[in-house]
Amino acid sequence: MDTDILDNILSLEEQFYKEGYDLGVIDGARAGYTEGSVFAVEKSFEKLLQLGRLYGRALVWNQRLISSGVNEEAETTKVGEGEDSITTDMCNAMPPLHQGSRLAKNIQTLLALVDPATLVLQNTEDAVSEIEERLKGASLKVKLIQRALGETSFGDSSAVDGFAAGEGKSAGDGSGSIEDISSLHVRH
Repeated sequence: MDTDILDNILSLEEQFYKEGYDLGVIDGARAGYTEGSVFAVEKSFEKLLQLGRLYGRALVWNQRLISSGVNEEAETTKVGEGEDSITTDMCNAMPPLHQGSRLAKNIQTLLALVDPATLVLQNTEDAVSEIEERLKGASLKVKLIQRALGETSFGDSSAVDGFAAGEGKSAGDGSGSIEDISSLHVRH
């Protein structure tokens, strides 16, 4: 009889370990699903925010082309009534674009790549890869347009330079990257 009690006590640790492991697996599956969902929302928001920024720049460039009269076919790509007047007013204050048809073609291609009406917003592998490809293509078009206009990239370079935030920053620019030595003090 004494041996049964001791055997039960000795197997108690194994029983608690198994019970704790099973509870951990259930909690981990639930927490993993929640964390994965939050991560997916964050990443999709970042990508669509980048596309939205590029779309805004494309609309401004397109309106500047329309205002300068360089590209008459650019008028086919317009936004809604209220937004169009705001964009037009802002763009009239900017210098018009006096470039060739290659610039107009690049702007039209950029507009086609980032047009929100043509984006597939489904959670499938094909839709995700299509959005990533369109974002990469649009980033390249923005760089081409910027070079043609002599503009530099704006504020958040991740919207133009791809997916890595802070890409293209030089050493000592205060970005906090490992190459940034601007905060180091010289010892004498």
